[in-house]
Amino acid sequence: MAEIAFFGLGTMGLPMALNLLKAGHRVHVMPHRGHMENPRIAERHGAVIHTSLTDMIGQAEFVISVVPDDTAVRAIYLNETMKKLLKPDCIIIEMTSCSPETVREVQAFYADSGVNVIDAPITGALPRAVNGTLTILGAGRPDDFEKAAPVLNAMAEKVHQLGAVGNGKLIKAMTNLLGAVNLAAVGEFFRFASAMGLDLSQLADVVKDSAGGSTQFTRNFGKMVEHNYSPTFTLRLLRKDMAIALDQAAKHEELAMPLADLAYRLYKEAEEYDAKDCSAIALMDGTSPKSAPHS
Repeated sequence: MAEIAFFGLGTMGLPMALNLLKAGHRVHVMPHRGHMENPRIAERHGAVIHTSLTDMIGQAEFVISVVPDDTAVRAIYLNETMKKLLKPDCIIIEMTSCSPETVREVQAFYADSGVNVIDAPITGALPRAVNGTLTILGAGRPDDFEKAAPVLNAMAEKVHQLGAVGNGKLIKAMTNLLGAVNLAAVGEFFRFASAMGLDLSQLADVVKDSAGGSTQFTRNFGKMVEHNYSPTFTLRLLRKDMAIALDQAAKHEELAMPLADLAYRLYKEAEEYDAKDCSAIALMDGTSPKSAPHS
């Protein structure tokens, strides 16, 4: 049983915290901006709610964060209060889809304190967070992964070790960029098939067995057919990950990314659907894409 301080009881974070509790770990949480609903759900499953950061952090062997963005990660970790509270040998498991630079900043900030960092963004849809079958794109010291194995394995069925801290965030952004380009193509295919008057249910079965089948098709074509864009992963969050990847690519002047650049412009034009599921990209026909920066 590990003592875990958990930041980020959102759509993905809450079921992840519940799986830690099911595995027998002791999970400490705090309300965020006074919101108590998800902390109360966690409490009903055995979590301990704190109103004091000192009480939440004081005995933590692991600190887990799965929060929206770079700003939230920096707010949690890059301050002297947190640095003083974390005991030596504590391991930060940073699971946010943020930039590689931010998680490297966190690692550097704690380098003289004995606190180590695992860069551990996740991939997998909400049902996999609920079932504890996520994939972790991990990076950091092998010794830290060994110590953290009981914690990571409570949330994920597969844990990759991808080298130095920062590589996890980079590869997560790259794979989400690849998925976003594919998802835009699925949306275009949906509009094409609808215009042809085809039986979309029958077509879905055909495509899954064809060269055009993909994870994005399997997950999202049915949502498009049903016009069900209730969010499991919002369009805004996917575009954020695309921007991270494209910003990294832009550091290499010789690297051309024409498909990704075009797809990003389409997602940028789709800002009106930011709160909907990312599959709402199917609503955009891209006939007049607007040129936009990556951030």
